[in-house]
Formats: sequence, structure tokens, C-alpha cells
Amino acid sequence: MSPKTEHSPATTITDALPERVFTRSGSSFDPRENVWEWVDGPFKARIDFGRYKRSFEAFILSLKRALLPFVKGHSAGYVMILHSAFVHFVENVRPRLKGEVTSQQISNYATKLSARDKHRLGTINGLFQKWVALGLYGVKPECATYLLEQRKPGNRKGDAVRTRNPVEGPLTEEEYTSLYATVNAAYGCDALPLWTLILTRLLLACGGRISQYASLKLCDFNCDTSVLSLPQAKKRDEHTRIEYLQFDISPQTGRLIADYVNRLRADGYDDTSALFPERLIMVRGPRRKLREIGDLFYGHCTPEALSQSFTRLMSGIAPPTSRLDFAPMPLAPVRFRYTYGTRLAEEGASRVVIANRLGHADLQHVEVYISASPKIVENIDKTMGTLLAPLAAAFKGQVVEDESSSTQKGAGGSRIIDFRVSREPIGSCTRNGQNCAFAKPVACYTCFRFEPWLDAQHGKVLERLSSEREKWSTDDRMAAVNDEPIRAVREVIELCAQVRAQRALHNSESAS
Repeated sequence: MSPKTEHSPATTITDALPERVFTRSGSSFDPRENVWEWVDGPFKARIDFGRYKRSFEAFILSLKRALLPFVKGHSAGYVMILHSAFVHFVENVRPRLKGEVTSQQISNYATKLSARDKHRLGTINGLFQKWVALGLYGVKPECATYLLEQRKPGNRKGDAVRTRNPVEGPLTEEEYTSLYATVNAAYGCDALPLWTLILTRLLLACGGRISQYASLKLCDFNCDTSVLSLPQAKKRDEHTRIEYLQFDISPQTGRLIADYVNRLRADGYDDTSALFPERLIMVRGPRRKLREIGDLFYGHCTPEALSQSFTRLMSGIAPPTSRLDFAPMPLAPVRFRYTYGTRLAEEGASRVVIANRLGHADLQHVEVYISASPKIVENIDKTMGTLLAPLAAAFKGQVVEDESSSTQKGAGGSRIIDFRVSREPIGSCTRNGQNCAFAKPVACYTCFRFEPWLDAQHGKVLERLSSEREKWSTDDRMAAVNDEPIRAVREVIELCAQVRAQRALHNSESAS
């Protein structure tokens, strides 16, 4: 059908909208309503056409009709991106838009776009091409021709990785280890719920998109083998629970997840329940229930809600970073994905392996990880320098005189011993090692439950850790594995030295 040039909104599509439209994932809604709401796998979509006022009411029917083909054949996220692009266009051409959109107005809009927003022209092109092809009122046919002739730059999604952006890009090794220790300590002090610790561990271990974690069910984690079956996304399937990729989870994290899963089961959740249930994550609950019992994703948190809750909680405990003058590091979930891909590349993984682990269908998106210049952790001696002092608070516990001064006073399981150094204890655990998922005794120095003894052989522990680090001098990543514990041991040694010095001064003053 050739585009119509002589039409009005009253005669062209007044009766064009059906009573019900079905989405790609099988959901349905009435497109004649002023607000569209539907579910698409774990996602919930909402478009409010009541926002268009004054002369823009004439565009609503055409806009709906242009969006319907995308609703039927594309993801909810893409439909919302198209609508968002139109909103941005409308807000920037108001109030000069009189009647239909012209190529001159699009040209003026394009010149106003910042470098960061240039990709919007490509997005609006997809919508306007369909608009014109359907012969709908509101966009002149010349606009389609004009847009096809223009170079429409895409959104350079790899820039954050390529430039190692300190706000949006991958975490450095220093930030990685600091975050890991901080989250552990925050959970131990009840500053973070268990689900946040679990999600942090899985984001670091698997590098998935937040929609994949929102799609997880209790049955996806095998408590016996510590294997996670992560649903795959962006495969053009009906929803995310069609294909899976398996990840071996470390024993320590596996025990945490198994404990978490058992708690959920005790609360009445079954194997088909969400691993991150809506009722647990969203304290206030969803604004409106769009899913019925029996829906595959009933009870699941939306990816947006899961991301927002996680980011909010993490912002309260985020450790400082030297790359932002010791301001707290921003911790949006996508940064964990970038970090995972970057670490794979730095460890020498091939493009095929990186693409597979990140769930990409081809290799074009992984090149950014390969091409980015690696920036591994700096030497531990530099990390301990005065300029990085705010990051050096690796030790979270409390130095005590000896076992008699400890919280548990020698109760079973409370003694911490490094048998590679000595059979003599180096400190105590305030909870007798119960429910501990960390590697003792190295991890103890960064644990808030650890009570190192004043005169224990912490110096020998430091010598051992430093010696092990030297063995990996040709592999920066392996050498950096124990950098956080090394910092913590040094702090313990320094604190013990300060206590002894103060005592010596006090004794000297008393004697005089």
C-alpha cells in the first residue's frame, strides 16, 4: 500500500485498533485503552498515552497503530524504547510542531542531540519507517526518505568497558576485592539481607543480565552439586526460561545459596518459586498485579524492581574507590557483567568462550573485552600507601588480649589456627565458626567475627601469604587473590604494635 498524503486522524484510523492484541510471549491487552500494560516473560511493560496533551492528541491513534507490529513481534523492552524515543522527540520539537512531522523538524531535532543521544535518531527511524509504511497520519512520507539517507550512529554500548569508566565500567581488581569483603561484612552485621549477598555472589560468578537472575527459580540451583542453571536471555525465544547455561558455583557460595534456598522452602516456597521472589524483594509489593497463579513468572520480581532494590541496598554500604577521589563506588548490576567479561579476557579466554559465558549469540559484542587494555591490580605495597589509606580498612574484627579475653573464651570451634604456620591459635571466632562459608584461616582476617590475639604469630601468617604471592609474580590476577587478607594481616600487626607501644609508654610513665 502506498503511503497516504491526504488524510486526517478522524478518517484514517478511527476504527483501526482491534479489541485485543497478543504479544510475542502470549500476553494480551486492549490497545484502545489509554494505558497499555502487559507482561513479557519476567518483564512488565507500561505505556501511558495520557501524557500527550494539547495538539498531540491527534498523534495517539497513529502512534498506537505504529507500535502494534512491534508489540506482536518484539520484546516489551524494545517497544518501550521506541515509545521513549518518540516522547523525547515530541518534547524537543514542542511547540513548533504544527500538524504532521516534517523532515525539516527531524533535521532540527538531530542537530540538537548531544553526542550521548545521537543513537536516538536511529531508534526514531525504526518507528517512523513503520509509521509511514502503514500510511498513518502524523508523519509525512518525506521523513522516511530523509531518515534513510542520514547516517544514524548507534549507541556505543562498549564505551564503558573500553574506557574503563569508573562510574559505569568494569571494576578494577582493587575495587573487586574491596567490594567482596565489604558485602560479606555488611551481611554479617545485618546491614544487608541474605538475598543481596547471594545476588552479589552470582553477579560476580556468572556475569548474567539482571533479567536472567529475575527469571531464576529454586529448582535452578542444585544444592548437592552447587551447579546453577542460569536462564538465557536475548535469544529471540518466547521468554528467558527456554535455554540454560550451567555454572559451577564455589563451595563457599554454594553453601550460602543452599541455606538461602532451604529458608525459602521453610517459608512455604516450592521448587517452581522464584529464587528472588517479589514478596521478599519488593517490601511494598507491586503497584498492580498483572500475573495470575499459573503464570510461569508468577511471584517473580521484575528485572527493574530487582535491579532497583539491589542498587539501593548496595549504595548504603558501597566501599570508596580511589578512581572517584574515595567517593563510594556506583554499583549498578550491569557493572558486574562488564567486570565478569573483562576478567575473562584478562585471563586469556577466547572470544568463543567469552561469548558463550556471557550468553551472546555471536562474537561481535565480545571484541570490546578483548581490545580493552588490561589494568590489573597494582602491587600490594602501592595499595598500602598513604594515598590509598581510606581503602585499607580490610580488617573488620577486634584485637583481644588472648583466648580468655575472647567472646567465646575457648568454646569448641572458636579457635582459629593456621597449621601452615604453627599449631598455636592466631585468634578466635565470635560464633565458633558456625555457618561459615569462607576459607579459614585466610578469610578470617577480613571477617568481622575474627578476634586476633595480641601476641599471636601474625607476622608468620603475613610471611606465608607474601611468599605465596611471589610464586605468582608472572600472573597478576592470581597474585592478587590474597591481597585483601594481606592488607588485613598488616593492619592487625600494626594494631598489635600500637597496643604494645601504648602499654610500654604507660608502664614507663608509671615507673617514673
